[in-house]
Amino acid sequence: MNQLYAEVVRHHEHLASWLSGEAAPDVLDTFHGAHHPDFVLVAIDGARVDLPALMNALSTSHNAVPGLKIDIEQFEVVTHTPDLAVCRFLERHSVGSLRRVTAVLTGELRWLAVQETPVL
Repeated sequence: MNQLYAEVVRHHEHLASWLSGEAAPDVLDTFHGAHHPDFVLVAIDGARVDLPALMNALSTSHNAVPGLKIDIEQFEVVTHTPDLAVCRFLERHSVGSLRRVTAVLTGELRWLAVQETPVL
C-alpha cells in the first residue's frame, strides 16, 4: 500500500507542478509515461477523456493554475493484487476544488482509469 500511496502522491505532484508552471518540460513526459496506453479519465463533468486527449490538453496547460498544490487525503485501497490496484482518495486543490477519486492502476503502477466526482 505504501508504494501505491506514494505513486498517487507523486503523480499529483507532477500534475500540480505542470499546471502551476513550476515544472520543467520533462515532467510532462514523466507524467505521460506513468499512464497505460488504454488510460481513460472520466472527468468531473462526466466527459470521457483518453490518454491522447488528456496529453493534448495538458500540453497547452503549463502555468494554467499558478501556485496550484494538490493534496491527497483519505487514501484507501479497495483492492490490490499483483495485476491490478484500485484505490479511492480525496483530492484537495489549493484553488478550492475538492474531488473524490477512484483510480485503477496496473500491477506495474501505471494509471489505467480514473473517475473524478466533485465534492460540492
